[in-house]
Amino acid sequence: MANDAVRSRRSSALKKKIVDAGSSTRSSRRIRKRRAIERERQARTGLVVVIIAVIVILLLLSLAFGGRASAGGDVGLQDKQRFQRAKALRDAVLNKGGKFVGRLRGGGKKSSHSGTKDKTATRGGKNGGMRYLDPRQLPPLPGAPKESYKGKGDKYGFDGTGDDGWEESAKKSPRKGLGPQVDYTKSDRYTYPDLMYEPPNDGTYPPFESMLKVFETWGQDNLDSPPDTIAEVLQHFDYEDPEQVDAAIRYRDLELPFKMYNVREVIGAGRKWTDEYLSEHFNGDNDDDDAPESHGQCQQSVDNFFAFHRAEKWSVPLLGPPPSVDLDWTFDRWARHAVYADEVSLPVGEKHVYWQSGVPREERLERYERWTFVSRDLPSFSSPEPTFFGFNPREQKGIQCRFGERGITAATHYDGGRNMIAMITGAKRYILSPPNACTKLGVVTERKHPSYRHSMLNFGRVTLLDKTSDINMSEREREWLRIAADAPTLSTVLKAGEVLYVPSHWFHYIVSLQKSAQCNTRSGMHEEGNPYWGGEEDVVQCTAGDSEDEEEGE
Repeated sequence: MANDAVRSRRSSALKKKIVDAGSSTRSSRRIRKRRAIERERQARTGLVVVIIAVIVILLLLSLAFGGRASAGGDVGLQDKQRFQRAKALRDAVLNKGGKFVGRLRGGGKKSSHSGTKDKTATRGGKNGGMRYLDPRQLPPLPGAPKESYKGKGDKYGFDGTGDDGWEESAKKSPRKGLGPQVDYTKSDRYTYPDLMYEPPNDGTYPPFESMLKVFETWGQDNLDSPPDTIAEVLQHFDYEDPEQVDAAIRYRDLELPFKMYNVREVIGAGRKWTDEYLSEHFNGDNDDDDAPESHGQCQQSVDNFFAFHRAEKWSVPLLGPPPSVDLDWTFDRWARHAVYADEVSLPVGEKHVYWQSGVPREERLERYERWTFVSRDLPSFSSPEPTFFGFNPREQKGIQCRFGERGITAATHYDGGRNMIAMITGAKRYILSPPNACTKLGVVTERKHPSYRHSMLNFGRVTLLDKTSDINMSEREREWLRIAADAPTLSTVLKAGEVLYVPSHWFHYIVSLQKSAQCNTRSGMHEEGNPYWGGEEDVVQCTAGDSEDEEEGE
């Protein structure tokens, strides 16, 4: 019995040790767990602190870049304040209820920007409702340090919502069915220079004026009150006259701009391209022929100014809302808005819409049955064999067609290819400058910038520089416009049935004078250009890059 009692006590003691050990183990585990949780909490706190510090540093750097000193003035506190007003203007126009009306198509996320409504956001004011640019959308002034750009956008671009309010106004328009106030396709308001069959290659052709003089003579947005007589300065050649065609070829070989008229192919397309005809082909409802369905894209800007940009590089936080957004409108809806814009003389500060379409370069090599209506209706542009307009088909990059409504203004740019532009319907005003004027046009030179090799400047504002009231543009924009005001420039109106030749690397700035349709094709690059007006070397030095052709230009 004694032995049993001893064994019982030993067993109880052993059990107690086991229980105590288990309790100690659980306690140790809890301690280790608490310590691990504490370490994780400390790590997260440290990470948050690091992230906040990085954000603060980036904001400071952003402010530092925004306030860099530049030639002709300090883009510091004054520019920062003007930029804030400019951004408020853009945001107020693009916002509804304080939200940016548009989304990044990639992830479907909305981009929110607070907007404040103030007097500067009123559209159609003393300055015609033109927007003011964020200085960072422009290159540094000559002599200023280079500025890097590291922003990213979205490869799928920006979607807009459009609006329907104009449709009710269109129904009530007192000018319904009357067309534009001024029909620029009528030839009785133009004067033309005497024909010169031998092109002068001494720097006297084409005759240039300063950009300021061009817009003082005829303001960019004065579409309802043009000069009584519009003086043309480019040579106009009759396409039906073989002798004049030969003369035009000599101008083309010297990389000098000119225009052709009486082009039956273009005139015929203009008669055919009614809104109904075009809508059927863009909708795939064409019953009169077997042409494949064509495709296009509608874009919208907050006003009448459109500037090229690459959506995949456009950072909304860095640059503000994009210059334009994509709409899901059909061609028919675009056309009705363009008719409305003509009838009511759509103010420059109202939203404008633009339709563009293209024909891929491969289409000209396909069987005729696979040609879309553009290739069929413009055979001299789509032919796989050389023609006057497509004289180097191997270098052709397709056909680009642009459908503009009244007032739309496209920022200046150049194309590397030798460009033949046919006006099918309506009329556009082309403002041309030669390649060696590149340094005066505010062309973006930072390779990673979304508008590299293009300008964001609204040249129509050069006439506002001596006006001080209600002009809130930044010093950078103001100084660039002062520089551009002196650039060699000419103005020409391209009317339905005419074709304009724009040589390689020549800058063109375009104002749609009324509802219009225009298509262009390019025939490879001319590297040397003209000895008096420059060529590829001038734009390469100006942009510090290459001059390869692009397909988005006109």
